Amino acid sequence: MTAPGGATASSHTAGSLNKQLFVIFSEAGPRPGELAGHIPAHLDYLTGLEKGGALFMSGPFLDASGSPGDSGMLIVRATSTGEAAALAAADPFHSSGARSFRVAEWQVHQGRIDLAVDLSDRSFLLR
Repeated sequence: MTAPGGATASSHTAGSLNKQLFVIFSEAGPRPGELAGHIPAHLDYLTGLEKGGALFMSGPFLDASGSPGDSGMLIVRATSTGEAAALAAADPFHSSGARSFRVAEWQVHQGRIDLAVDLSDRSFLLR
């Protein structure tokens, strides 16, 4: 891709992080009424992915009232789209049919994460 002035997009991001991650978009599936029954298994599964280092971040999208809606997103570390899809397919939300998913490869260039951890009281600040 060529940017204005003839420079390529890759030349503009050469000094950037260029970290490859995968985004799993989780949407209402063929049996959305079954979602609530799979929440404990879904959370256990995500905890396993987190402890194993595959899960970067996850959570639901919020509706207009600020409550969790019927879709969500997971960002995972994987070596390929196929591996990310396998992680998504094994999630009880997806394997049960309560939700469906699609996977997109994402290359992170810019951003900032601030994290403060106070060990004395096990508190943290993430922004």
